[in-house]
Amino acid sequence: MTIVAGGFFWFFDNQNHSVFQAGELEGTVTINDGIVIDGDAFRAQVLYQGERFQLSYKLASEQEQKQFMSLNYGDQLNVSGELEAPEKNRNKDQFNYQDFLYRKQVHWLLKASSVQLLSENSASWLHSLKNFRKSQLKKIDETLDSQIAPYVASLIYGDRTTVETSVYESYQRLGVVHLLAISGLHVNLIISGFLLLFRRMGFQIEKTAIVMICLLPLYCVMTGANAPVVRAAIMTICLMIGRLSPVRVTSLQALCFSFLFVFLFNPYCVFEIGFQLSYAVSFAIILSGRKIMRKVSSNLLSSLYISLISTISGIAVMSYHFYEFSIVGVFLNVLYVPLFTFILLPLSFLSIFFLNLAPILLAIPSTIMKIAVNISEALATLLQEIPFTTWVTGRPTPILLVIILLFTLYFFYCWEKTGKIYRYLIPICLCLVIGTINFTGKVSIIDVGQGDSILIQLPWNKGTYVIDVGGQMAFDKEKWAERKAPFSVGKNIVTPVLKAKGISKVDKLIVTHSDADHMEGLIDVGKSIQIKELIYAEGGETKSIMKKALQALPDVPTKTILAGYSWAKGDATFQVLSPTERGEGGNNDSIVISAVLDKKRWLFTGDIEKETEQALLENPLIKTDILKVGHHGSKTSTTPAFIDKVQPTISLISCGVDNRFGHPRKETLDTLEAADSTIYRTDKKGEITYTFSEGFTFELE
Repeated sequence: MTIVAGGFFWFFDNQNHSVFQAGELEGTVTINDGIVIDGDAFRAQVLYQGERFQLSYKLASEQEQKQFMSLNYGDQLNVSGELEAPEKNRNKDQFNYQDFLYRKQVHWLLKASSVQLLSENSASWLHSLKNFRKSQLKKIDETLDSQIAPYVASLIYGDRTTVETSVYESYQRLGVVHLLAISGLHVNLIISGFLLLFRRMGFQIEKTAIVMICLLPLYCVMTGANAPVVRAAIMTICLMIGRLSPVRVTSLQALCFSFLFVFLFNPYCVFEIGFQLSYAVSFAIILSGRKIMRKVSSNLLSSLYISLISTISGIAVMSYHFYEFSIVGVFLNVLYVPLFTFILLPLSFLSIFFLNLAPILLAIPSTIMKIAVNISEALATLLQEIPFTTWVTGRPTPILLVIILLFTLYFFYCWEKTGKIYRYLIPICLCLVIGTINFTGKVSIIDVGQGDSILIQLPWNKGTYVIDVGGQMAFDKEKWAERKAPFSVGKNIVTPVLKAKGISKVDKLIVTHSDADHMEGLIDVGKSIQIKELIYAEGGETKSIMKKALQALPDVPTKTILAGYSWAKGDATFQVLSPTERGEGGNNDSIVISAVLDKKRWLFTGDIEKETEQALLENPLIKTDILKVGHHGSKTSTTPAFIDKVQPTISLISCGVDNRFGHPRKETLDTLEAADSTIYRTDKKGEITYTFSEGFTFELE
């Protein structure tokens, strides 16, 4: 079976290629999937000459936004734009957008400069179903109360895009966010409800089963065809067919058949997080039902056991993809599962029923549901104050991942045999702890685009220091153009990079100066990562961006410093060389640090320019082996006189791909090359990692 599956996957993957090349494209495309209008951003998957592209377009006005909101699947657009290859992850262990699109058989980004809406429509039956779902989501958003509408959209149609970010993050920290997605449990309850309804109406079981078998595939499409829904639907169809035929079908057989069916339909499904979690958890629950669950007589204990089984069976997947999992989720699921399943889900169905057939009665379920939602969110806000709600595991190495999976199987085997739990959890916990230990020591220049963020990890976790956290300059937009969840360097790059390395707290976070490209991400990082000490130069707080960050992180200990401040840990030493006096948080007020790491001298220069470089010329500590070039390689820094004194063997430049400033400038590169310094740039190599005793590696190589 494995050999056959491997051969089938190879054949399928071999057919996945593009006939197009990068460059300009103009033609008529058909909207196929994934319509998203977020502020002034329009995105959709489109078809052009039989190939799929990921279309993106920046809306020019509120009127144009309203026009695009009326678009449906199957509509045609006349597009003029540029085909670009999607980028792979630029930092280690991060989301790989290129692979994600490749597995959807999308090879190109179509960045449109102009889009013209055409009257033609070539909607298929599948597009018609998607359009019905889209119209229902629009009706929910426009008609229902703004607080309950996201819950109805999530629980009925599997759409979580309208859930408030703060609410979603609260549920995520508590380990119950999966309840906002349609799960196998939801599908089974829906099916049970319909079976009961049809039986009350006098339908025969056989006829009812046939109707359900026909309707379930349509329901999968209506809910977005997420992995848990597809799995539950196929399993239910298999079990119903077993009841209608003389062949007896067990739950395990139905699970295996659904796996094979989905794999044959789309072999790339095995890489999907939802697929991996759904089958791992379902497999564990089905097998545990034979011995473990039979010993349980209490409903409360049964719910707790199912929650524990789900958590343990999903630990490897959660650690690999999300670098963390919720500790309290095991217990909170016992509370939240009944709330969502037996209160919010039925009320959501009633709301949809009345919304479409009897709007006058809509107030009844809406009022009750709003009370339940208020209770749920208030409880989530209260519970997330509990310390240590999540365990940051980092991404396990392949070998460690296999060991975790083996210990997981051993845990369930011993639980079945002995009925005991805790002692057999110890090996799994030890593996997770080992995954967070940095044995060798590393310096990572994180690729944050046009900005700076440097991570220093001493061997054996003796010290973890971050210099700057990157960021973007915020520009004011009109209300209609504001995006619901704008991209954040701190939230979308720095925090995941730290968690992937098993870092949940940093000993010192140094903000070199108060410019957005060095510290705008501080608030987001501070909300997810414990900062033991926040360090910045005296006077840095005079800038509004630093004031805002300090107000948002009142519990973080802070320290203002000037030249002369130093610290040491083992063989590693750090000495601050500048600024020598109170400043205003500008480029020349940047904190300059001379460090000895792995018996090599490093110089971290922030954004200092020629004036500060001139002032440092007489300081003997600036002579260094490895230089972090100042101000992203700007021509106002890295003067020949400064480089003549520093004499760096290696120069590191952190800058964005094709950035609008033209960094690094030719003058700077010429100066470094004249000094025979080897240059490494994040825009060319992605994340730059120096491993103690081993040297440099690059994410894009």
